[in-house]
Amino acid sequence: MNNIKLLSPQQFSGTAEELKDNLEEKLLLYHSPTTYANTEASLLWIIRGCIDYFDTLDPSFLGKGNASGVPSMEADHFVNNVYRLTNAIDYLARLWKIEIQKSDELKFLLDIRTLIVHSGEQLTKIESLKLEGFKDSQLGRIFHRQDCNPFRFLGEFSHMDYCLVIWNDKHDRNKKNNLSEVDYHIKNESYRDLSIYLKSSDIRNILLSYIQDFLDTGNGRKTSTKVKKLPDIKDRVINEEEKNINFDTIAKLISKDLRGGYFKENGIEYWKGFGLKRLYEYSQRRIDIPDEVKKIIMDKIQNVISEYWGDYQNEQLSADELPNLDIREVFADYTPTFEHKHYLERQKLFGHIAPFFNTKNRHDATDIDYLARFINEASAALGKQLNLEQTVDHLVCDYFVQSIQVKMENEQNLKSSD
Repeated sequence: MNNIKLLSPQQFSGTAEELKDNLEEKLLLYHSPTTYANTEASLLWIIRGCIDYFDTLDPSFLGKGNASGVPSMEADHFVNNVYRLTNAIDYLARLWKIEIQKSDELKFLLDIRTLIVHSGEQLTKIESLKLEGFKDSQLGRIFHRQDCNPFRFLGEFSHMDYCLVIWNDKHDRNKKNNLSEVDYHIKNESYRDLSIYLKSSDIRNILLSYIQDFLDTGNGRKTSTKVKKLPDIKDRVINEEEKNINFDTIAKLISKDLRGGYFKENGIEYWKGFGLKRLYEYSQRRIDIPDEVKKIIMDKIQNVISEYWGDYQNEQLSADELPNLDIREVFADYTPTFEHKHYLERQKLFGHIAPFFNTKNRHDATDIDYLARFINEASAALGKQLNLEQTVDHLVCDYFVQSIQVKMENEQNLKSSD
């Protein structure tokens, strides 16, 4: 009789909730426009369920044993959850293109799964048992410490929960040539019984540590995808001397993925650069805008677009790390403060007041109630009435023009008073 005690080489010190939180963070890190959403959803659902199951693994996780010849349903449930978990992690690792190694202890658990589920067919590849010359391994008995003769759990095995007895056979046919040798099979070790001892706490540590190792794999960052370089035409697209930016060309170059902030919905092209284009062209057309204000607008937009062009080609930078082309961010230092600014400017300006401001194809739509509130509060804060002579988009442009002009005037008045 040979005895094997399966122990965990490491203690899992975290919690189930922490593991599930880490899983959510990993999901966000590896999410992309080409994600197979339904496939990943199923795999993640399995992993979450297994985290809860193995975290609270009961000492009776294999049921009452197999005195009837058939393992308890708890045994099938346990080993199939081990199988589901490892399959889900293997599949997810392939989708995310990361490598995860299985520990010897985990491989042992997978072999136990094979012995429990596939006994009844010839089993020859139970590698964890390291049996040479044996042609078959079968599940013999499953003994629960609480339900069997205590002699099986003496000494160093007294704290274990289960003993699995595996029956191994060499299929030795030479006995027919030695019929008178009654102890032939004993001398030739034709049969060998192995006892495997399991404890729920060690299995919990093995499986939750495996999940944690998977979540820690990948150096904490998704392997960067190849970034398509923009052609060497920056000086022509962003011509500072001629005060000209070809926004449409830039949009076309970055329109093949979501990394540059460009997307299309219901046939309408969205990109925050289109909003900068509106202000850029508006400031150049209007003759009543002071040159100093025009210069600030042109310089700020040229600088942020130039920085965007350069950073876009850095494959180490994610979409969130690229310069923000939101007109509200670019000119945040100039817009006035008023009571409901966050609500009207941040939440409603491009959602309800000018919903197509950042689109290529102009559609002049608005929510009249929010528009009226914005005009009233912004005009009061500026001390000037916003211009709604033409379109809502022009009103938004006028808001930023007036904001810059008012701030310049205030700064000049302060200098004069000094």
